Amino acid sequence: MQSVADCAAVPLLEQESINKLMGLAVFGEKVASKIYLLMADLKEEFAPLLTKFARMEAQHGGWFLDASRKNGIEPDKEFADNELGYLISQVDQHYADKNFEALAIVQGFIVESLAIATYESFLPIAHKYPGTHEVFQKALDEENYHVDWILRYLRLRFFDAHEEFQKLAEYANIQGIDCIGGTMMNIAEYLDKIGMSGADCAGAMMDGYTQLLEKVGFEQRRATKHVVNMFMPLFHKYRRGEKTK
Repeated sequence: MQSVADCAAVPLLEQESINKLMGLAVFGEKVASKIYLLMADLKEEFAPLLTKFARMEAQHGGWFLDASRKNGIEPDKEFADNELGYLISQVDQHYADKNFEALAIVQGFIVESLAIATYESFLPIAHKYPGTHEVFQKALDEENYHVDWILRYLRLRFFDAHEEFQKLAEYANIQGIDCIGGTMMNIAEYLDKIGMSGADCAGAMMDGYTQLLEKVGFEQRRATKHVVNMFMPLFHKYRRGEKTK
């Protein structure tokens, strides 16, 4: 039989877990907004659209924050800052290098892939937190809209230049995967506590990433190999209990 202490610990663990997840959602959207603003600054011809995307991402964060407050959730900013800080430093470097394409890849393939995989996995349990299903579904729809534009841009930019694109993807994403994929490993136990599957989220992110590569022009087998080569070192670290970043 569970003790009183054990019974009380379950909701506390669930609360800690949802606080961390919503922290990543709220503050991750702020990172996404920042990246679009940096991209807008580098290419004037796309500035109006990318600035609009930045506003949409910031609005997602506002939706998540409002939904959190209504459910007694306190988004864990310290946890989010620790997880996302490594990615932000990379983004700042790409901007300093005036590398618009690297920013596009990080945003479209890393940040958006994490958001989409997480939001899709959250929707089946959203009923536990009134008002969250609607905002997560709206945010998910808009994230897919943003990814569509980035894919169209990259297909045109690297048309018949897949080797060049692969080199850039490796440059931009090896560190990005280490950050965001590492975050997925680090939050797996917390996702499990609220009824989500960390393994399913990680798998969904890998599948989504592979499909994005295919849409840019990679042949399926090559795309799969590319993604496995980036994610497997993370899985090995996780199984050995090492820090992912």
